Amino acid sequence: MTKKSELGAVLATCRSTFVMAAVFSSVINLLMVVPSLYMMQVYDRVLHSHSEATLFMLTLITVGLLGTMSLLEVFRSRILVRIGGRLDQRLGERVLAAQFSGSLKRLDGNPEQGMRDFDTVRQFLTGSGIFAFFDAPWAPLFLAIIFLLHPLLGFFALAGGAVLLVLAFANNAVTKKPLASAGKVSSALSGAIDSSMRNAEVIEAMGMFQNFRRRWAVRQGDVLRLQAQAADRAGIVMGLTKFTRLLLQTAMLGGGAWLAIHEQISAGCIIAASVLMGRALAPVEQAIGVWKQFLGARVSYRRLNGLLQATERADSRSNPPRPEGSVSAENIRAIPPGRDMPSLSDLSFELPSGQVLGIIGPSGAGKSTLARLLVGAWRPNAGTIRFDGSDIQSWNAETRGTFVGYLPQDVELFDGTVAENISRFGSMDGEAIVAAAKKADVHDLILRLPQGYDTPIGRGGSALSGGQRQRIGLARAVFGNPAIVVLDEPNSNLDDAGEAALVHAVSQMKADGTTVIIISHRPSVLSATDQILLLEAGKIRLFGSRAEVLATVTRPVVTAGGRAGDQRSGSHAGPARQDGSPARDRQTAGHELTEQQAV
Repeated sequence: MTKKSELGAVLATCRSTFVMAAVFSSVINLLMVVPSLYMMQVYDRVLHSHSEATLFMLTLITVGLLGTMSLLEVFRSRILVRIGGRLDQRLGERVLAAQFSGSLKRLDGNPEQGMRDFDTVRQFLTGSGIFAFFDAPWAPLFLAIIFLLHPLLGFFALAGGAVLLVLAFANNAVTKKPLASAGKVSSALSGAIDSSMRNAEVIEAMGMFQNFRRRWAVRQGDVLRLQAQAADRAGIVMGLTKFTRLLLQTAMLGGGAWLAIHEQISAGCIIAASVLMGRALAPVEQAIGVWKQFLGARVSYRRLNGLLQATERADSRSNPPRPEGSVSAENIRAIPPGRDMPSLSDLSFELPSGQVLGIIGPSGAGKSTLARLLVGAWRPNAGTIRFDGSDIQSWNAETRGTFVGYLPQDVELFDGTVAENISRFGSMDGEAIVAAAKKADVHDLILRLPQGYDTPIGRGGSALSGGQRQRIGLARAVFGNPAIVVLDEPNSNLDDAGEAALVHAVSQMKADGTTVIIISHRPSVLSATDQILLLEAGKIRLFGSRAEVLATVTRPVVTAGGRAGDQRSGSHAGPARQDGSPARDRQTAGHELTEQQAV
């Protein structure tokens, strides 16, 4: 038995409410017969008998029934609104989490579309489009009543319904492919626009807008062409549908008149049959009218279902105790999202609690990949990252965030105040916020801002300089006294004063017993490290104490002029030492690097 999808399971919890809406629709459809019966009685009884009392009573009953039908319409609409609220309550946060997780894992497609897909599905299920499905089962009842009036009129209506049904399927057949293609291109284009808006300064600075505009115009043209193709085809079908409906109404009236002339039906039956046929065919016409909306909702449902299946729901598992700070990597192999080749292979090391590790290496060596693995942002394809012996995935993200600090290479601050960003938008504990700022040596800088800690940062931290964002990002990383802090190029935007503040912050964290991992190319920050790990081509080239590693990769040589200097080479010494032991005896003539090159 196939397991029900998460989205389907949530919709199943609303089944009873949908059934109630369907019951209300049933009564509404039954009451739709009232106007036809009223006209029949007026034409066949009142006009012949000239009875005002009969007319009054028929009108009074009809008004009462129509009023009841209107109330049921209101109640049905309110039920659907409540279903929308329930879906949002039970699934909204889950979809948001799945969208976040999909973006983090860089899933194929456009995970950022998740909330829009959810809105599309919810709006269809709780809007007027769903009425066509509620009303469709009652079409046979109206056809049966027409058959009771006269079989010939019934066959007219049945043939008309069959033609309209064929047109509905034709509408699906001719619009399905272009609409699906347009949806894919539009989704990709939306993601490209979002990315471009986030990098507006780069586009402006390097004069890329016209190139971007031309690229957008080509892709937008594809979307418009596909949509126009679908709309043109749908327009033809809609035109045929309207012609068929008017032709059927004319045929019904003409055929009814012919039958009335031959005294096979009454005059009232002509009008009643025409109204009933319109009501019988209404669901088919509604389905044709909302077909594009239905196809969009179906595509969104499948895409949303795929996103939910590809991302795990946050569980309520028990978390291990807060770690003291020891870090180990065991046979790590990692392939970044969107790539085929691994950035890290067979990587293993151990770092005791409270030590400072510097990670160095050339660009593309896998340093930032390792940083993301160490904070749990990415998962290794093989191997395990452990804190105090426990797999870091043993903690859920919320708990892990209380003892892990992270400063990414590209610092991203969020729309809010300085204090909110430092506190990670959690509890606004003023003392803890100030303590984090002081530990990061950014307290005085914040006080000089226009509103101090209450200064709005703006979207993406636009109100701050790059160095200010990086230093406030460091305060966010050390907020709450985490046991493990990972800093990826923490001084890339800092001046001398900012770099000195960074070194002081690292020294203070070390004094507090915090395990710190620093990725940097600049030797000034590495002066605070205890050990250094040299990565090359995704593998550990050297790992040991700072003095021993730097002594291994640097050595003075005598230049042609007789002065001591540094020999420079693009290769490193000897095989890697991955067992955590000091990297001794690794100097090989002609293969040493200067300290500046190593870092």
